[in-house]
Amino acid sequence: MLQLGDEVWTVVDWEKIDPEAAEKYQQILQSDHQQLKAMGRHGYWAMPHTLRAKAIKTVHPEREIYYELCTKLFGEHKLSSHPVPEYMEAAEIPRYCLNKYGLNSVKKILLCFGNYFLDMNYCPILPALVSLILHFSMDEAECFYSVARLICYTDPNKRYIDQTFLMYRASCMTFGDLANKCCRGIRKLIASSHQNLFEFYSDWIMWIFADLPFTYAIRVLDAYLLEGYKVLYRVALTLLGLYKASVSSRVADVEDFRTDMKKFVQNVARHCSVEKLLEKAFQIQMATRRELNLLFNANKDSLIQKGVSSHQKRQSVESVDFTNFSSSVVTGTEMRVVWAWIPSRFALFSPIRLYSTVEHNRSLASFYSHIEGHEPAVLLIKTVDEEVFGAFLSTDMIERRKHDTETLTFFGTGECFVFTLRPRMEHYQQAVINIMTRGISGQQNGPSYSNDISLIQNVFFLRRGWRPCTMSTGRPAGGYSEVCETFKNVPLCKGPFKIQSLEVWGIQNSISCCHLFNTIIK
Repeated sequence: MLQLGDEVWTVVDWEKIDPEAAEKYQQILQSDHQQLKAMGRHGYWAMPHTLRAKAIKTVHPEREIYYELCTKLFGEHKLSSHPVPEYMEAAEIPRYCLNKYGLNSVKKILLCFGNYFLDMNYCPILPALVSLILHFSMDEAECFYSVARLICYTDPNKRYIDQTFLMYRASCMTFGDLANKCCRGIRKLIASSHQNLFEFYSDWIMWIFADLPFTYAIRVLDAYLLEGYKVLYRVALTLLGLYKASVSSRVADVEDFRTDMKKFVQNVARHCSVEKLLEKAFQIQMATRRELNLLFNANKDSLIQKGVSSHQKRQSVESVDFTNFSSSVVTGTEMRVVWAWIPSRFALFSPIRLYSTVEHNRSLASFYSHIEGHEPAVLLIKTVDEEVFGAFLSTDMIERRKHDTETLTFFGTGECFVFTLRPRMEHYQQAVINIMTRGISGQQNGPSYSNDISLIQNVFFLRRGWRPCTMSTGRPAGGYSEVCETFKNVPLCKGPFKIQSLEVWGIQNSISCCHLFNTIIK
C-alpha cells in the first residue's frame, strides 16, 4: 500500500488475487449475529489472512485523534524511546511475528491509549490485543480506533477490556470460581503445596493474550470479538483442564505452578490442536451472562471491602494466613484446601468459629443459636474413626423457619457443596454455577436442591421429631452419609459413624450474592 499525506491507498486488488476471500466476505456481510458466532467458532475466516482483515475491519476510523496524539507525544520521530505505559506494568509486548517496526507501532498505539484513556490504570492484556489486531489493520490509526471501540464498550454482560486493577482482579476471582466448578482438583493441588492460589489465577487471561501461540490466539480473537469475555473464560478453563491432566503425574516436581502453567500454554500444540481446543471450550457448561455479571460484581464488592480501590494501580491483596489456625477437627493445611474450594469472594477473608462441640453445649438448640444469622458457613465433622468431611452452606440455616410444613424442606444455591478431607481429599459440587436460585419445599425453581439440606438432616439428625437432646447425652452422636443426586457424591464416610467433634465456621465480612440479588429484584 502507498501512503500520501494522511491517505492510504492500496495498490493491489485483493479480490482478484483471492476471489474466494471476496466471496466469503460477502457472505459475512449478509449473516446475522448467530451465524457470525458459528463462523468465528469454526474458523470460517481463519485463512487466508486477507479475509480476517476484512472481517474485523472497522469503518471510518477517527484518524485525526490518533495523529494528534502521535504529534503530541512523538513529534516528528518515527521511533518511540518512551518507557511503556504504566498500565502495562513494564510487561513485554508480544511479538506475534511482528518486526521491529511493527513492535514500535504497537508501542506508539499503547502510549496513545495511556494518554487518551486517563482513567485506565491497569490493563495487561492490551499489548497482546493491539499486536494481534495490528496484523489485520490498514495502519496504526485503524488499529487504534478498533481497540478503542473495545475499551469503550459499555454493556456489562458482554464487556471486553478491564481497565483497572479492581476490575481485573474481580475477573480473576470470577475465573477462579468457574475453575472450581469445571476443573476439580487443581485448587487442591495448588493449595496443598501452600502456593498462592489467587496469584496463580491472576495470570488466567495472560495464558490467552500473551502465552498462546499466534495461530491459537487469533482463533480465540475471532470468537472473542463476536461474543465478549465469556469466550476467554471458556478457553482458559479448557487450558486449565489440559494442564491439570498433564501436571497430575508430576506435581511433586513442580516448584512454581505459575511458571509451569505458562510454559505449558506456550507449548500447548504438543497436547491439543487449536480446533480441538475451541471444540472443548464451547462444550463447557457455563453460567448465564447475567449470573456471571452478578458473580463478577459480588467479587468486586468483596475486593472493595478488602481495601482495593478502582483508582489505585496494582496492589497486593493479602490472602488468609492459616499458620496459627486452630481446630479440633482439621489441620491448617486441610482448612487451606477447604478455603480454596469456597467461592473466591469469601476466601479473601478469615474463618470465624461459630460453633464447636468442644466449646459449646451439645444440643441442637445451642447449635442453631450459634450459627443462625451467618451466611455462608462451613460444617466440619470428625468421626471417632478419624474420618473428616463436611459441607459448605451458602444460605443461612434460619431459612428452615420460613416454611411451616411437615414435608421435607430444603434450601440452598448452586454454590453449596459437600467434601471429604480424610482419608481422601475431594469435593462434590454441581458443574454449573447458579448463585441465585433457592429451592423451597419441592418447588422447581432452577436446578433441584432437594438434597442440599438432606446432607445435614442425614448427618446431623435435623429431621422433624428428633429431640434436641440427641446431641446432649454426653455420648458421641451418630449419623450416616449416602449418595446424593444433587452433588453426584459417593458416601462421605465408609458407613454409619459416631461424631467425635463437630464445628461450624463462618466468614468475616462475607458478601452474599443471594442478598445482592434480592436487592436487585426489589
